[in-house]
Amino acid sequence: MITISTKISLLAAWWRIVIIAFLLQPQFAPAATCTSKARENIVIALDVGHNARRPGEQCRRFTTCPWGETSARGVPEHDFNIKLAQRIKEELVGTGFQSTSLIVTRKEGSRGLHERANRVNSMNADILFSVHHDGVRDEYLKQWLYNGKPQFFYDDAKGFSLHVSPRYPESLSLARILADELMTVGLSFTTLHEPSNPAGARVPFLDSTRGIYLRDKLAVLNHTEMPAVLLEAGLIVNRDEELLVSTAAYQEKVATAVAEAVQKFCSSRPHLQGN
Repeated sequence: MITISTKISLLAAWWRIVIIAFLLQPQFAPAATCTSKARENIVIALDVGHNARRPGEQCRRFTTCPWGETSARGVPEHDFNIKLAQRIKEELVGTGFQSTSLIVTRKEGSRGLHERANRVNSMNADILFSVHHDGVRDEYLKQWLYNGKPQFFYDDAKGFSLHVSPRYPESLSLARILADELMTVGLSFTTLHEPSNPAGARVPFLDSTRGIYLRDKLAVLNHTEMPAVLLEAGLIVNRDEELLVSTAAYQEKVATAVAEAVQKFCSSRPHLQGN
């Protein structure tokens, strides 16, 4: 019988192999398709994470809610996602990336995830950003009262994180550029999801200096056919950060960083894979 410790050791060894194989790609990634296009012809897909909450719809704790996380004040994650995605689209279109589209689906579960990937692939998108806001595992949430109703929060982590699949070396290049731009406008990344933190996703860093994690089981990253980055723009279960990410100023910073990252990524120069 395989013990739990043996399973953990095997899993850790497998992750090491995956990470080493990913990082041993050539120093320069192949040029992305957007490098050969005029700015107005670069197709950018902005996937709005999760689904809108239907009127009266409820979701019990310790279940997967179709709208994603629930904020410290009871707001569905999808509400944050669509507002930020719309602001990013405005910024991209305003800087000349006119072929930018929002991807929104009403289908839930695996059907919805595959529909998102299929729609992006059918667009022949050059770049995909999946826009999300973060939470933690339910068992680490604490209860408080907000407007007389019980809500749940976690104030011990904050910041953005970026997640990429090992399928495309260009995804890591794009994520590194985006992380640098987010930090340039004053944002900080979170270490919440590293394996040693039980409250997060427990996945390996691809770049621990930029808050970039390896994700190989997310459909929107693993079933799409272009450089793709999933952006967790901040922790909405953190009571202070929930208020911050709701502001126009914060959304402006993220949108500006995304537009700058796309411009740099789609330049004619090859994209450095190292630090």
